[in-house]
Amino acid sequence: MTVLLVDWLGRGGIAQMTEAWAIGLRAAGVDTAIVTRPGRELGQGSVPVRSVPDRRTRLLAHVALVKAAVAAIRELRPSAVVLQNHVIPPVEAMVDRAARHIGSTVVRVVHDHRLHSRWAGTQIGVHGLFQRADLLLAHTQYVGEQVAAAVDREVEILPLPVQVGVLAHDVPPVPERLLGPGDLALHFGVVHREYKGTDVILALAARGVPGWRLGVVGTGAPVAPGLATIEGFVAPGVLVAAVKASAATLLPYRFATQSGAVVLAQALGSVPIANAVGGLPEQISDGKTGILLPPKAGVGAWQDALSSLDEPTRQGLADRAAAHVWEAHGRFCARIAEIAGAA
Repeated sequence: MTVLLVDWLGRGGIAQMTEAWAIGLRAAGVDTAIVTRPGRELGQGSVPVRSVPDRRTRLLAHVALVKAAVAAIRELRPSAVVLQNHVIPPVEAMVDRAARHIGSTVVRVVHDHRLHSRWAGTQIGVHGLFQRADLLLAHTQYVGEQVAAAVDREVEILPLPVQVGVLAHDVPPVPERLLGPGDLALHFGVVHREYKGTDVILALAARGVPGWRLGVVGTGAPVAPGLATIEGFVAPGVLVAAVKASAATLLPYRFATQSGAVVLAQALGSVPIANAVGGLPEQISDGKTGILLPPKAGVGAWQDALSSLDEPTRQGLADRAAAHVWEAHGRFCARIAEIAGAA
């Protein structure tokens, strides 16, 4: 029994979920293979990948990846093909057709019912992909309900796993620029995207929060007074070191289907503070496994949230969050093993 995982980007939060699928399935005794873009983070961890040489343009690279996935299906004849999200559905339909031709179960995981920007791909033809999948999965009710309403079919909600592949990397010392007096509040990820709310972090840094220092790690991380910055994609171990060193993770998102940043923070003992948008209220129980603020909370509300995190409060939130997220990860692993077995 073989499961083929297709990851269109090979980096970022979705790729971390793909890696969690592979690790979980292998632990259950299921052979897995991954097809993804070359030279990306997904191929640098504990799970080997298949890829083809990159192409000069994003479109040509995507077409080459689709062809590689079709070739892998014909070679491996997997019992199930798991497709993580979508980029250009009319092209990706070739993979669905190849899987159905040999009788593979087509499992489609919808991370985003709508893409975050026009640069992320297209929605053209995506509802056809949703309709034809044998099993349609989402990680939050928020996404599941949107998809179910659009295509009039059942969507199963699968817990968002812990990024176990990221945690498996060697962890170096905390970067020196994140060190200093007070507790660290961290904002991380691809932070230059407008919906990530990095302007709130800049406003917090300008005002200051007594007893706290602010850090931003990731692509597009800004440089500003009162802000410790590490710009660009960082190695997984560096990210883990930074999050473990933080007492709180700040997520002033304006839109979110779900967030791997929430999961990573909860797994590593950093209390997530987030705007209650999209699927985030499903991941954070306010006052139990993190702190939720209104969707348009001002800078003062963020200052107050940080000021409320005394040591006993913070430790209680962190302990409950860690228990919650690892229990959910266990349910994720059990369910994907069932899916593989049924296929």
